[in-house]
Amino acid sequence: MANGERAWRVLLADLLEVGRGPTPRGAVTIGHQRVFILPTGQGVAFAAALLAMLVGAINYAVNLGHLLTFLLGGAALVSALHAHRNLLGLTVRGARVEPVFAGEVAVFQVCLEGPHGAERPGLTVAHRVDRARRMRRWQEVPVSLPAGEGRCVQLRRPAEHRGRLPLGRMRITTRYPLGLFRAWSPVEIDATCLVYPRPSGHLPLPQPAGADAGAALLSEGPTEEDFSGLREYARGDSPRRIHWRVAARGQAVPVKVFTGSAGEELRLRWDSAGGGDAEARLSQLACWVLEAEGQGFVYGLELPGQTVAPGRGRAHLAQCLSTLALFDLPGG
Repeated sequence: MANGERAWRVLLADLLEVGRGPTPRGAVTIGHQRVFILPTGQGVAFAAALLAMLVGAINYAVNLGHLLTFLLGGAALVSALHAHRNLLGLTVRGARVEPVFAGEVAVFQVCLEGPHGAERPGLTVAHRVDRARRMRRWQEVPVSLPAGEGRCVQLRRPAEHRGRLPLGRMRITTRYPLGLFRAWSPVEIDATCLVYPRPSGHLPLPQPAGADAGAALLSEGPTEEDFSGLREYARGDSPRRIHWRVAARGQAVPVKVFTGSAGEELRLRWDSAGGGDAEARLSQLACWVLEAEGQGFVYGLELPGQTVAPGRGRAHLAQCLSTLALFDLPGG
């Protein structure tokens, strides 16, 4: 009795979308205790039709009517078992999520795998898109698992604010095989998307430290007089710095190095990012970081309580943007 009461409490909490979900993990396997099943509208209508057939068979003493009624009822019960089995043992895991900027849409990849290569048709991955609003919208993505194969689906969620955006709770549902019953399981995996601050701001890029002709460099860019040599291409280098004439010979892709920009350091400071609120300053710093990387400068960040050493390249760009995304004012 206690176990039955506990099961109904879990079912009620899931229906009302309250209570605590399962502990987030990298991969979740659906077990018996997390699969719920209820008749659909078609199932209720089918049960009403069976009841009418049974009453008619009893009133008119039609043996074939009894046979047909119990045969269809048995088929419906078997379909409920198949719907339950279609979810049982499924493994749900998350894949790597690419960072986005605030105001964009985060794309989460969710992969489903069946045990022992079993076929799992008619599945649906449902995810609540705008959980903060009163009218909740659900995104539903249908998927079927062939025997011995897994499938991945994409779930999209608006990234309105910087920081870590969790995917949250999902529902794996199925109406297989006859649509008379709906089986579902609430699933929560440890999947988050890093949201960078939205790049915006009107302030010009600060001048390199110790540059005698910094203003000319920023307005005109590097000239042929600033050329100091070639080096091998690295990920994150600007395409306009590639020496295309040498690269066309089929050799390694060389990149031009200029003493005016690549040899000097930019200090992107919190105090120089305007006098707005914290979010406005972070947006301005994100804009500066992207601009400095695009122009090939060596740049670093100076924030209250945090410092990122000068550098350049895609890895350094990601480090700076991640620092801005996760930044909190000391004592805030």
